[in-house]
Amino acid sequence: MDFSSLSYEQFHNYFSTEDTCINFLIQTKWPEGFRCPHCEHRHAYVTTTRRLPLYECSRCRFQVSLLSGTIMEGSRTELRKWLLAIYLFSRTHIGTTAMELSTLIKVTYKTAWLILHKIRTSILQADNQCPLTGSVQINSAIYGKPFNPTVHKHPQEHLLLVGSSLNDSSEPTHIKIKHVIPSHPTNKHIAKNDLATFQKNHIEHTVKAIQTITGFYTSKRQRPLLEIAKQASTWMNTTFHGIGARHLQSYLDEFCYRINLTTSKIPVFENLIKRCIFNSTAITNLF
Repeated sequence: MDFSSLSYEQFHNYFSTEDTCINFLIQTKWPEGFRCPHCEHRHAYVTTTRRLPLYECSRCRFQVSLLSGTIMEGSRTELRKWLLAIYLFSRTHIGTTAMELSTLIKVTYKTAWLILHKIRTSILQADNQCPLTGSVQINSAIYGKPFNPTVHKHPQEHLLLVGSSLNDSSEPTHIKIKHVIPSHPTNKHIAKNDLATFQKNHIEHTVKAIQTITGFYTSKRQRPLLEIAKQASTWMNTTFHGIGARHLQSYLDEFCYRINLTTSKIPVFENLIKRCIFNSTAITNLF
């Protein structure tokens, strides 16, 4: 079933019981049947008297719960609320806020915020696993109202580096937007060490073709990725009414994750649920 195509009401009705959610998670976590994470044996004894099933490997006796290694591990929140949260988060170009989520799934604001934080942590792991490859372009951008048309940065302006892998037609295929914190709070330029850090952390080391234009007064025509940064800014301002420096990177990663999957025509919910179920070492290529 293509869950990404369901409306909120249809999704809510489909996952209306905990048993449905449990069966869905079992099938997603072990599509070919149980596999012990310790010895990879395929058979286990299952304890079903608990809230969630507990599996004990029949060979090595290693015990693993359904939620072990997932972002839901240790949570008392109902599974149907977790799945609804992931569904709402995965909505293309919309996402969800902690306030909206707390209302829709009927949890406290603190719980809703924590759920979203854990989902964004899984996205950060996805971002770290997918460096830019092939031909790469890097442009500068600014998030926040341009208070000063000068060389000095206003406290509510945030410097960004936007990088992308390009296809044979020089079109962006995989985007990364990173918040750059200058060494001095009033600096309004991308330093060489900031650019070097971006290349080291976010571009495959074998990449040779890198086009870099980071001057803020360079014409927009020479900075084609600037439009993507503007889309990210519009999304953050519309959905969250602006983001401060502390959490800016998490929301930039969320925007890029969603747009990259959409560009690749990969359903966001199906990809995200796997990110949330498997830990970072279990996933190598879900894009």
